[in-house]
Formats: sequence, C-alpha cells, structure tokens
Amino acid sequence: MGIALPYRLGRGAREAVGLKAVRYNTAVGVTLSSLESELGSPLVKLRFADVKLLYTLVSALADTLEEASMKVSKDGIEIYGMDPAKVAYVEVKIPYSAFLEYKVDQDIELGLQLPSVERALSISRKGYTALLEATQDKVLIGIEGAVRRTYLLPNIQVSAERLEVKLEHDAHVKLLGDPLRRAVEDASQFGDVVEFEATATYFAVRASGERKAEARFLSGSASLLEISVNSDVVKSTYDAGYLGKIMDLARFTESVSLDFKADSPLEVTMESPSGISLRYVLAPSAAGAPVPAEEGGRGRARRRREEESEESGEEEESEESEESEEE
Repeated sequence: MGIALPYRLGRGAREAVGLKAVRYNTAVGVTLSSLESELGSPLVKLRFADVKLLYTLVSALADTLEEASMKVSKDGIEIYGMDPAKVAYVEVKIPYSAFLEYKVDQDIELGLQLPSVERALSISRKGYTALLEATQDKVLIGIEGAVRRTYLLPNIQVSAERLEVKLEHDAHVKLLGDPLRRAVEDASQFGDVVEFEATATYFAVRASGERKAEARFLSGSASLLEISVNSDVVKSTYDAGYLGKIMDLARFTESVSLDFKADSPLEVTMESPSGISLRYVLAPSAAGAPVPAEEGGRGRARRRREEESEESGEEEESEESEESEEE
C-alpha cells in the first residue's frame, strides 16, 4: 500500500524517501538550480497548470501503488501499475493537450516511487504550476510559485504490466461523479465491504455487514445517467478501503462509469473535462483481505482532507514566511 507521509519533513526524512530539494525565490530571476544542473539535458519537459488535480491524482495512486510505470510519448503520458496484493490495477492517461508545455525529444519509460512524488506535490498552492523533466536515469519535479522548489528522484525499474484483458460485465452504470463519491464514502463509514446492485430501474450502493446504509439511484433521475443489465438483478461486493482510494478523483469528473458482474472484477472509468482518463480494476471482496480503515483509502483520505483544511488557513502566512527567509 502507499506510504502515508507527513506534509512537513526535515532534510533527513526527505532523503529517506528519495527526495532531494532546492528552493529559491523567483523574484531574483530564474536560473538553473543545482538539481537541474545535476539532471543534465532532459529528454522530456512537461509543465502542468492544475497542480491541485495533479496532487489529488498522484495521492489516489499512491494510496494503491507504491511504484508505477509512466510512459511518455508525443501523444501524452500513461501511468499504470498493480498494487502489491494484486487486488487493484490502475491506468491513467493524460493527453498532451492537458499540459501548458509539452516537449518530448523521444519516447521514454519512467519508474516512479509514488509516495515520493506525492510528497513533492503536497506543498502546491492555488496558482502554482508543476514541472517534470526526465532523462534515462533521473526524474526532476519542480513546483513553481512564489518560491520555486525542485526535487530529484531516481528513474527506477518497475515490473508493471498493462492489463490488456477485456473483462466481461453484466451491468453498466454511469452516474454523476460527486453523488457517487458521497454514496461510496457514506457506505464506507458503516462497513468494510460495499455492495453494488443494479436492475433495470435502479442502482444501489450499500454497506454490507452488521451496520447498514444504502443510497439508491432511480432510473430517470438526474444523478443516474445510464443503466443497463443482462439479467434481472446484478450484485457484487468490493472492499470499501480500495473503493475509497479512488473515489476522491470523482470530484474532478462530470461522470463515472461502473461495469461489474457477480463475483467478478469491477471496472471504474472516469474522464476529467481536460481529457484525463482513469481506468481502475478492482477484484471482488472475496479475492482480497479487507484493508484496515486507517491504512486504506478511508483513513488516508480523511487525514488528507484534515491536513488540507489546516494548511489552507496557514497558506498565506507560510508563503510570506518562506519569502522573507529567502530574502
């Protein structure tokens, strides 16, 4: 599972997770940092504007994957991997059009330690941009705001493979992202297993256990956009922790598609307005042991919301403090 890292780490702690960082005030002019000089001539240079979305995306991936492969081509980037327990597979595609700057001299395959990338992006604020440069050996992440920071990570070997198998499903459901996210989050508070049920007239999300909770979306309602089934009733159960890890991303999408079959893998697909797409395949609950709440998506997602809430109140003060330190 992804490693939960605190927002503020000392130099020794940063180095322990593979991060080296340099920061300097952009007011005195943009020059190469020592880490950029150490990187050398990059094969790719990407700049992304929506750092909030990028951080949420990487955090959701880090909740599931410790490491991931990232393929960079002239068409865009693909990030994919499977969790160590082989219960969940994640695949993300970001088109080149979603970037402010996109320069690729040649296609390259990168291996990322996602908790380290998550830590680098965690200091982002509204209005910041993220920079990624890479060679065959190293990956540089830059956060550009009032204070410019750079982080140098190794390009590691990752044995991730794409899931090319086409899955069979008996139910297809498409819903608005935020109502679905809230329904799954609510069910997760009442049990370790979430049950999906689909018929021709409704889709239900339930907590499956001693404590009960249910959200029912009726056919024709504003939240339920599409529903189709191959039998009268289609039911399947999935681990609440794993579902919670990915549902935070639903807030950035207009809709989420769920395809499932009794006692078979769930396939979740999302797409943001900027064209970022996600495919998440999750084994049925019987195939994997339940994830403890504090180690799974519910625990880390809750901590992340609490930390973001605390930091939002300190944001202006901390930025002024950093700028005064640099002066």
